Amino acid sequence: MGYYRFYEEQEYERRLKKRRARLVVAADEAFTHIKRLQEEQGPAIPMDPQEAAQAIFPSMARALQKYLRVTRQQPRYSMENILDHLATCISHDTTPRSFLERYLSQGVVIHNDRDYKATQTWVLVCDTLLSRAIENGTLFQLKQGDISLMCYVRRIPHFNITEEVINPKNNKFVLRLNSETSV
Repeated sequence: MGYYRFYEEQEYERRLKKRRARLVVAADEAFTHIKRLQEEQGPAIPMDPQEAAQAIFPSMARALQKYLRVTRQQPRYSMENILDHLATCISHDTTPRSFLERYLSQGVVIHNDRDYKATQTWVLVCDTLLSRAIENGTLFQLKQGDISLMCYVRRIPHFNITEEVINPKNNKFVLRLNSETSV
């Protein structure tokens, strides 16, 4: 049983790394084809962020779909949701990695049908009473059978945020095509 599970996990990790690498490359390539209008010289057809997202999405759609399938995140994201997120990222000049972060940092959901239980019972172990408010630095443990999770509570950082308004007239993009472009 343990022998089989080890190889099953190794195969999953290999597939996950392959899909992740292909997704990162596809996103990087797709983002190279879109630039803000004032950065581009020559004839160009201006597009709003939504149109720009629709123009570059097909070149990374397959890699994203396969990655979401492998990580079992596919039910969480509709195509419309992904396109809206892509348009937002394009509008704010984020990097391809920033666009992908939502999908890459969700964590991997491993579901083994043999071990599925409708309700799970966990034991909480802590040296302080956790029915009160949890504070920064609190350490506790969750146990279930031979599984043990160490949880450390950290304070969320404080951000000082300033606002910068995007001028709608400057929020246009162009698709740069060359003979090697496959968009």
